[in-house]
Amino acid sequence: MHSLHTHLNTIYRDFDIRGKYPEEITPEEVFKIARALSLYFSLKNVAIGYDIRPSAIVLYEALEQGFRESGVNVTNLGLCTTPMTYFIGGSTSIDMTVMITASHMPSDYNGLKITVEDARPVSKEILQEIRTIVGTHTFSEETIHGSISTHALQPEWIQKFKMNHNLSNANLSIVIDPANMIGILEIETFKAFEPDIKVHTIFDTFDHTAPNHEANPLIHETLISLGQEVVRTKSDLGIAFDGDADRVGFVDENGIPVPSDIIGALLCKPILSKSPHATVVYDVRCTSALRKEILRLGGTPIREKVGHTHIRKRMRESEAELGIELSGHFFFKESFYSEGGALPVFLIMELMNQERKSLSELAREVNTKFNSGEINSTISRPVPEIFKDLETHFNHATFEYIDGLSVMCENWWCNIRPSANDPVVRLNLEAESKELMQEMRDEVLHIIRS
Repeated sequence: MHSLHTHLNTIYRDFDIRGKYPEEITPEEVFKIARALSLYFSLKNVAIGYDIRPSAIVLYEALEQGFRESGVNVTNLGLCTTPMTYFIGGSTSIDMTVMITASHMPSDYNGLKITVEDARPVSKEILQEIRTIVGTHTFSEETIHGSISTHALQPEWIQKFKMNHNLSNANLSIVIDPANMIGILEIETFKAFEPDIKVHTIFDTFDHTAPNHEANPLIHETLISLGQEVVRTKSDLGIAFDGDADRVGFVDENGIPVPSDIIGALLCKPILSKSPHATVVYDVRCTSALRKEILRLGGTPIREKVGHTHIRKRMRESEAELGIELSGHFFFKESFYSEGGALPVFLIMELMNQERKSLSELAREVNTKFNSGEINSTISRPVPEIFKDLETHFNHATFEYIDGLSVMCENWWCNIRPSANDPVVRLNLEAESKELMQEMRDEVLHIIRS
């Protein structure tokens, strides 16, 4: 038993369950995970959705069987995006949602994103307990099997956007790049607003091999084709979804990527005008221009550790209206403290429409700093030693240990945090001028790498 246990350790991650199929994540294991989840949470009703990976159906069937043999009723959501599962988790009496996806990872990977109650993600501690139950428990089949029903989510999802958003006479043109993955489903959400907006698409046929580029809008290379298409069609903006459509990247009318923290600063306008004095949570890598904008609009800024479970937990604790992660996750109280799928895009389009400004103009108004981007360094000495050297070297600065070390100075700041899995530290540095940013970046890297 023990050797099996160590082999399967690897798939239980901090935020989800993920691994290579069929070497690491197997139908047998997934069946047992369903049994363990049923036991741990005393479940009655579960909804399961999946993306377009080849292993999705096999894993769905194993999950369904595991739940039903535990006496749990299963709703099959079929093909859907991760935010669609959060929507059903938050807006119905379902006890748990499971999305079968490995997000932006290659298609020979798959995994499970699990939420309970009103779209609350299960913590890494619970995932470890599930792993223990899977490894030690022998499950007996319930005499009464759970039922199975299907539920097509998309019509309700689109209806929700139609009810909540108004783009009449916006006359905006948008290019959507779902990278051949499940974000293709969101195209219909946008088309529901024609002719007030004009929808162009690229890479809009399902292909799990993602032949055109990786479905990861955080990497600027993946936004090149989108930017070119925006310029070619003379569109007003372009958006790119990641593999399970819970992250979104933006490019402006010139085809230039707009960083997610700047998009976050723009989202503060509509959010804080609707809920004055609301709290906004964002990760430690985000620009200080975001904090400035939150304060300018009368909101309360909170910096938090990187990672969607940290941001979402903190949002719930402080009842924040908005959460921002530099990787392109935007979380909203409105969508049960989880990602809203196309929601940030609609808010940005409404803002462009109201202010009659281009995305680059809006971005320029808030984006006053110069950023290094995330720089990884392989290290050969312990992280605490590096932190100590930085504190000694910048002894006039203030220091913060929310996630790694943040060094705060008057006209520049940086965050250095260790990778969870590799001997690597990640640096994000920002300054008032380009020259200062480059100078401080080199100075900090010198200490990190010495």
